[in-house]
Amino acid sequence: MSEQAFDTGLSAEQLDPERPRPIETPWGMMALYRIDGRVHCVQAFCPHLEGPLFEGSLAGNVITCPWHAWRYDVTTGERVDLFRARFGDAARGLARCEVSVGPRGTLLLRRA
Repeated sequence: MSEQAFDTGLSAEQLDPERPRPIETPWGMMALYRIDGRVHCVQAFCPHLEGPLFEGSLAGNVITCPWHAWRYDVTTGERVDLFRARFGDAARGLARCEVSVGPRGTLLLRRA
């Protein structure tokens, strides 16, 4: 993986706090979430069966996959539902990117 930052071309103000914004990156499809004034970036598809996680319901900082209701904390990428221990490695967390603001005021991503 490259240590280079990926410039999204978007500012935090362009993100809707009510819904994630999917975006193609060098690391695949990711989704940007604006929660309490901070931007978080996690993979856009559920690691379970590739459900469109970014289309799920967001409650606070937890996104629920619309296919099988697996739940993840988008601020940490960790799975948070009660069945986590039952699935072992399948319960792995989400891939994440660190988010910063570049000199042009746009969001920069680096793989976490």
